[in-house]
Amino acid sequence: MKKIIGYSIFLIINYLLLSLIVFIFSLVSLNNGKVYDLLWIKYVQTNLYFKTGFRNIFQHSTNDCVEYDEDLIYVPKKGKCKFSNPEFKTVLSFDGFRRLNLVDDGISKNDDIVAVLGDSIAMGWGVEDDETFSYDLQKNLNKKVINLGVSSYGTLREIKRLKKNKYYNQVDTIIIQYHVNDYGENIYMDPEKKYSQKDFEKYFFSYQKNSEPFSIMLRLYKKTLRLLFSHINDIIFPSLNIKEWKIDKDLRQLQKIISSNFSNEEKKILIFITVEPWERMVYDKTKNYTFDFMEIKFEPQHKFIIDDHPNVKGHKFISQKLKERLSK
Repeated sequence: MKKIIGYSIFLIINYLLLSLIVFIFSLVSLNNGKVYDLLWIKYVQTNLYFKTGFRNIFQHSTNDCVEYDEDLIYVPKKGKCKFSNPEFKTVLSFDGFRRLNLVDDGISKNDDIVAVLGDSIAMGWGVEDDETFSYDLQKNLNKKVINLGVSSYGTLREIKRLKKNKYYNQVDTIIIQYHVNDYGENIYMDPEKKYSQKDFEKYFFSYQKNSEPFSIMLRLYKKTLRLLFSHINDIIFPSLNIKEWKIDKDLRQLQKIISSNFSNEEKKILIFITVEPWERMVYDKTKNYTFDFMEIKFEPQHKFIIDDHPNVKGHKFISQKLKERLSK
């Protein structure tokens, strides 16, 4: 019995020390812009990334990537915006109407246009101007594609931004990238509301980075003790950790928004949702809407290691799937 207790204490002490080593390594490497797709370390770095001061948010960026707008709260600033996180260092270019490709951005009055709406995924969080799926889609379709995606926008603001665009009358196809976190804005936001400078400042400064005090580090270290088992469990039993999203209500609300904005216009509308490897969308697939709807199911190689956005491969994959759908 004493031997069992002694071995147990020995194992516990060594596991605590090993966890501390993994935690410190993950913290230091993340601070130096290094991320690793390795057992345990990936989960610890992801936890640190989202719960401490490592993650920069585009719309709250101290590089002043956005500015006040009375209709939309904020819009991207014209010009170049440096935006980086541990896995990427990017420069985003905007004019007053879209994110630029910096290649073939010219549009003539006779061009028919595909407009891409969405949040940070559509905008191209983490990729360069010529790496977004909008850019790749323009090459594949041989047609002008304008990227109107803005980080954190819901569908209501995305459509308001589209209708303010000087190219709106030339748009014949609208692609909307939807996310389940758009639902709250789509339900509760007043599309006619005007926002003040104070509203903008309140929103801009609402996100506060954690200052990494000792108490936060201690809590994250405690969680590190469990993350090894979480990672192993996800590897061995992936199907047991699938999160289901019931999105019939989302689609009904989207139908209301589309009908109220485009009922008298002959525009093709395709709405897509990206699905993580650990997600499943549940909805009535037999129901018809006035828009086309599709899922794009990601594989792990389509995402950054710890950031929750698609990488360059992910954007090419989205472009490929959209082209296939549009060709039908």
